[in-house]
Amino acid sequence: ECSSLGVISTIGSQISLFSMTILSFTRLYIVRNTMNIPGPVRKRDVFKMACLALLIVGASTIIAVLPLFPPLEDFFVNAMTYDNTANLFIGFPGKDVHFNVIQGYYGRVLNKVTLSWSKINKMVKEMFSNEYNIDLGQKKVHFYGNDGVCLFKYFVKGSDPQLPYVWFILMVNLGCFILITISYVTTYMTSVDSSKELMKGPDKERIADRNKHMQNKIAVIIATDFACWVPFIVVCTLHSLGVVDATPWYALFSIIILPINSIINPLLFDTTVTDFIENVVATIQSSVAYCS
Repeated sequence: ECSSLGVISTIGSQISLFSMTILSFTRLYIVRNTMNIPGPVRKRDVFKMACLALLIVGASTIIAVLPLFPPLEDFFVNAMTYDNTANLFIGFPGKDVHFNVIQGYYGRVLNKVTLSWSKINKMVKEMFSNEYNIDLGQKKVHFYGNDGVCLFKYFVKGSDPQLPYVWFILMVNLGCFILITISYVTTYMTSVDSSKELMKGPDKERIADRNKHMQNKIAVIIATDFACWVPFIVVCTLHSLGVVDATPWYALFSIIILPINSIINPLLFDTTVTDFIENVVATIQSSVAYCS
């Protein structure tokens, strides 16, 4: 089902981002406490890590599942589809279209602001059961099926009722990126400061290589997250403000860029991957220098 695919995709993306944020803080804590002698792993430490993992999974699941809660359908359902409605409702009619048809049929003014989907469904069924006695085949256009793809609806307009929720999630994700950046920059600066005295000794070349390796790794982590989320949030902003219609780009961002970033993030913590990237960059730099 479309909603199931959207939930799974959203959970995976959020778990990846939240995990990266926690790992960045963990690395910063380790670097700042390198002089402490590590003790044995205690049950309390294991319990804390398990609770943290459950918190990450739980928060990601809530973010993904919340739009599907029936009591919140007025915030996350944008339209309705019908199998047979005598051409009154064509395509994906929203609340405005339903309001006009219902008001014209019943001949009384309804409050458009408080008009809920439950009231709409009841009135529409009464219309066709009284006149035609047919099965309408009503289906909701859920939050995960609004843009032709079964994914989280990041591209919202000012008239969409889910605008506050989507922007809250975007700001949370942007905040995670900022925290990751601050943590890794602080980690690098702390590591460099702590190794200044060691740079005066015989191992200065090895320490310099280690600092350079860390710098390159941090740069790759920050660059990949920046290339993914910052342009995406900028496009979402322009779309919400009506500056551009980014609907055709939705599949590109949601099917390719965001999932790839979720896959790359864990791999960046593997030294094999970062070493490979560094070797590729070094090879390109050498080729450019040779050609020039």
